Amino acid sequence: MIQRRRFLEFTAGLTLFPLISQPSNSETVKNASQETVTLQGWDFQGIPLDQSGWETLHFLDLEENPIFNPPRQVEGGKLISSFPPFPVMIAINLLVSGFGKVYLYADNQGKGYTIADFPLNLNLELTRTRCDRVQSLINTWKQQGYTSASTVINRLNQAFFYLKKAENSSSITEQIPWCQQSLVESLWSGEEAVLAHAKYQISQQEKRPNFLFGCGFPYGGETDKAYFKEVFNFTTLPLYWRDLEKKQGQKNYEPLNQMLDWLEENKITPKGHPLAWFAEFGIPEWLKDTSFKTMKRELDLHIQEVTRYFGQRFPYYDIINEASGRAFANQPGYSSEELVELSGVTATACYQGNPQAFRIINDCCLWARHRALEQPNPLTPYQYIKACLAANIPFEAIGLQLYYPDRDLFEINRLIERFGQLGKIIHITELGVPSDTTEDENSWMKTPFGLWHNPWSETIQADWIEQFYTLCYSKSYIKAITWWELSDKGYHFWAHGGLLRPDGQPKEAFYRLKSLVQQWR
Repeated sequence: MIQRRRFLEFTAGLTLFPLISQPSNSETVKNASQETVTLQGWDFQGIPLDQSGWETLHFLDLEENPIFNPPRQVEGGKLISSFPPFPVMIAINLLVSGFGKVYLYADNQGKGYTIADFPLNLNLELTRTRCDRVQSLINTWKQQGYTSASTVINRLNQAFFYLKKAENSSSITEQIPWCQQSLVESLWSGEEAVLAHAKYQISQQEKRPNFLFGCGFPYGGETDKAYFKEVFNFTTLPLYWRDLEKKQGQKNYEPLNQMLDWLEENKITPKGHPLAWFAEFGIPEWLKDTSFKTMKRELDLHIQEVTRYFGQRFPYYDIINEASGRAFANQPGYSSEELVELSGVTATACYQGNPQAFRIINDCCLWARHRALEQPNPLTPYQYIKACLAANIPFEAIGLQLYYPDRDLFEINRLIERFGQLGKIIHITELGVPSDTTEDENSWMKTPFGLWHNPWSETIQADWIEQFYTLCYSKSYIKAITWWELSDKGYHFWAHGGLLRPDGQPKEAFYRLKSLVQQWR
């Protein structure tokens, strides 16, 4: 299943700073203001941000969808950028010593920034926004009858105290350390708040015996299968069209049937992944470079045939994968409208082949920073799902991939809630964080990235898993969570991302997750 993952291409070789010399098809760029704005920013040691420091900064609209970067440049530690003709929020990835390296946001209390708000002291705005976001959520919960713990409130109050110190500072040298201290407190306060609230929600729930705890199929032999059965009741099997039908009209179902036999013997529920995926490894060679009309016809026939053949052996399907328009997952170069149309084809064809099938529309890169960088400008996953809903495409669940996203748990919670408000069941379909900081030569991604609290270790991986699963399990609309790979043995996708070491022995995360599942069942 490793070959289906090429999405990390967007993390390498990209910069936010080339000037755009040609008009794009992005409405943002077409309508960009001729005026420029200046942002001042420092790292939290007080050093002005250089070009690499500004690299991850991007603007978002007020629905938190990133917009394509207008022309910009760095001069003397300042970012000078053309400005769109509407209010924007700001996001940037920075190291906050004492917490980690995460994306921080500036949103001016949700109103965004207009050109009149510049020049802008970015550090101060990031600090204000984090305090405001945590306070707003705590206030909302209080109105709903839940009061956050005094430890959370005290930590947030300390963050506001440091923010006030920063606002009253007479120099940058004095101000930046206060911003740093405020962010440390508000970052921890936000995470502690959502985790405590999640635990409270779980304590008020009835048991959820039908919850799907999933993992990739245990390919590593009998020992891996034994460990798998200790924790998981759900798995994802590969249905990549290119592998399934290398020659037109000659589908090879035998490997899948063998896996399904074992799953049925052990009462483990399978999901087929994916029925449609327009990345390199999702399209058969014999179908490449075909017309849109032909692709629609062949896709419809393929999905009906596959779903009819398997019947309820596959009760769940990711009917389409990563179709919001990312370049790597849109090899034919379809428009957003065409991708939504193809999504409808997959949903209808799946129903025609198996009316009982549970249909999931799956997507990745959920914060969509790529949208600030890619042309033609794709939809964000959120916009794509909304477009599918607006087109009345029939499907049962939204699938969210959440490999370590450089966001803290508070921001992860905000994103999940945003998708949850769309009114569909949610499955967390793919998930992974590393357990080590060293190179992993047997993985596709090779180099672990990100810094959450402390450098990645088996304990930090276990902490993240325990907290993330708690957050998700507390939400009644989330019905499934799937860890992508069981083991680091052999070739795998995410660097050090398995729950078993290369020698097949469990990591700390395996036992933490097993304990949670036993407790919740």
